[in-house]
Amino acid sequence: MIALADVAVVVSNAKRSALWWKKNLGFPSYTIGGAGHALLVAPPGERFVLHLCEGFASLEPGNTGIAFVTDDLDALVARMRRGAVEFPVPPRKEAWGAMAKFADPDGNIFWLLETPTAMVRATLRSRAPVAARAKRRSRARTRKRSSARARNRSRK
Repeated sequence: MIALADVAVVVSNAKRSALWWKKNLGFPSYTIGGAGHALLVAPPGERFVLHLCEGFASLEPGNTGIAFVTDDLDALVARMRRGAVEFPVPPRKEAWGAMAKFADPDGNIFWLLETPTAMVRATLRSRAPVAARAKRRSRARTRKRSSARARNRSRK
């Protein structure tokens, strides 16, 4: 199996950035690699994460090209503004839906796209079967290995 894992976002302070994502978007953080080698954030339940990279590269604030989708842009923007999040491109309606761009504390710019609820749910559902199939394949491989070991033991 192969899947997208993360996108690196260069930040000046990974711990502070993780707290900002939690406060303003409700993204939990995950640490991997011991002693905080990698600090990751993601929407709850999402497998694809943002890797908050501190000290690996110089800061280059600007458009990341990373977009988040929501079915209620106005409510999300209102919540984020309460957290003093800056919007270099304020919410606006487009023919296809609505969009806005927000900045993190280091000046990284992210997109917010509003699409109909049905499309957001369909996108999430389309990801679930992939994970379920991978789990089933993993369980099947485990059962095969267990059966093979049992056969080998019985032959001895």
